[in-house]
Amino acid sequence: MKYVKDDSVVVVLSAICGNLLLTIAKFSGWLISRSPSMLAEAIHSFADTANQILLYVGIQHSRSGPSREFPWGQGSSRYLWNLISAVGIFFVGFGVTTYHGISSLFKPHEAFRSELYWLSITILALSFFVEGYVLTIAYKKLKKKQDRRSLRNIVLSGDDSTITAVLLEDSIAVLGVVTALTGLWLSHIYQSHLPDAVASIIIGIFLGIMAVLLAFVNGRLLIGMAVSEKKEKDIRQFIGIYPSVEKVISLKTQILGPNMVKLTAEIEFHGGIMFDRKQVEADAELIRQGEEPLPILVDTIERTVRVVGNEINKLERAIRERFPEISSISLEVY
Repeated sequence: MKYVKDDSVVVVLSAICGNLLLTIAKFSGWLISRSPSMLAEAIHSFADTANQILLYVGIQHSRSGPSREFPWGQGSSRYLWNLISAVGIFFVGFGVTTYHGISSLFKPHEAFRSELYWLSITILALSFFVEGYVLTIAYKKLKKKQDRRSLRNIVLSGDDSTITAVLLEDSIAVLGVVTALTGLWLSHIYQSHLPDAVASIIIGIFLGIMAVLLAFVNGRLLIGMAVSEKKEKDIRQFIGIYPSVEKVISLKTQILGPNMVKLTAEIEFHGGIMFDRKQVEADAELIRQGEEPLPILVDTIERTVRVVGNEINKLERAIRERFPEISSISLEVY
């Protein structure tokens, strides 16, 4: 099985480093300021860091090659770890953040200390630039995979949910920072804890939406999602116009991992192309001359089987050259 180098490692490691730095900074800011939205952002960055570590574990696990136990490799294990990551975001990010935000609505004594307003603003401004930088890296890597597809299509039906996860996490992170800044600013202007607490609830809701979306995307990939209709149409068309193919009876695809697709197809070869007419005529002449028919017919059948086998191998090589992401091919001849 062929493995194609992917860009997920660069994206995930950049995200881990950035979010680990921000987690420390935001927790420090919360310990000093006691701002609910700052705590929400600290939990957000902690959840992102932990989940991106899980994404990295998934990447390393998915690189295991085929074995007796896993004949198609373990590429889809990346989607399992991404799903676990989504669950973590939901419970830690959405659950804890929203709970603390709601609690802060009724506990004004834990509200933001306005005299430390500029400390929190500075930390969040730093967060905005770091999150924005990591988001830019993820977007550029994902852009390379677009192949004239829309970003929405890539997110919902792409085969690399790891980059998608980082893109969504950092998009939500940037929105979260803007929301926290707004909450802090309003709390400072009106000298009230309510805007800051509401901001933390909104950040929690953002995280909940992202977790559900990531669970949906990875769930589809785990249960054997096919490639896009356009890609399947291109594959079918390529096989259908191959010189020795009469028609494609059926064609199925399954995503095994990033840049790893399993293809199963039922095809019918051109009968007239699959045998050597001169050789058959020579065999027929030998029979007419009185040679024993059975050995000649056996040779003809064996020769035909070899020709069909060679043609299948040639077709598989042509498919892999045209579609390098297809790592496993199963062709049935009718």
